[in-house]
Amino acid sequence: MTASLEHDDLANLFLSLGALQPPAELHGYAAGFVSVGGRITADGWLKHCIDLLDCETPNPEQSEALYVVYSSALESMESGEMSLDLLLPDDEFDLDQRIVSLGQWCQGYLTGFAMAGKQQNTAKQKAYSPDLTEAISDIAAIAQVSADEQTDEDGEQDFFSVCEYVRMAAMTIFLECNGAADNGEEQGNPPRLH
Repeated sequence: MTASLEHDDLANLFLSLGALQPPAELHGYAAGFVSVGGRITADGWLKHCIDLLDCETPNPEQSEALYVVYSSALESMESGEMSLDLLLPDDEFDLDQRIVSLGQWCQGYLTGFAMAGKQQNTAKQKAYSPDLTEAISDIAAIAQVSADEQTDEDGEQDFFSVCEYVRMAAMTIFLECNGAADNGEEQGNPPRLH
């Protein structure tokens, strides 16, 4: 497996780079980019990072750490084990901060999905299934989330449920967009999200 990602380590890297975006958004971007079939070299990914983060060119060590964001998203989605983990702050952070990060992850996902989708050959593009369209709409709605005052146990449970839904939606989108090409045949109905 690729080197592990830690939210706090990546946040510190972003601070040193003067990056304007949070780690969750970059990880979401990587997952969205990969979901629609985007594949890229380390140098190509670095260019995406510089544009998205609005930062100076990182040194080689920082570049390698940024590439881990992309490679870990790709590896977890290609594993076939539904092992994608959203890169969000851990439970030590207040619930409202984690909710905001989830919205940022979803925003990044949508941006990455759109960027890779634009690069696809038009002849390769196909109409998306109703399930995929619904999943993208749901992720777009979640991207608009804002923190509220609900910090009780129900709020924690709701947050966990929404994170799990987003994780499964991203995997389902990946399977639909990449499954037929990987199997060499048209794929039937993708797994239902709910």
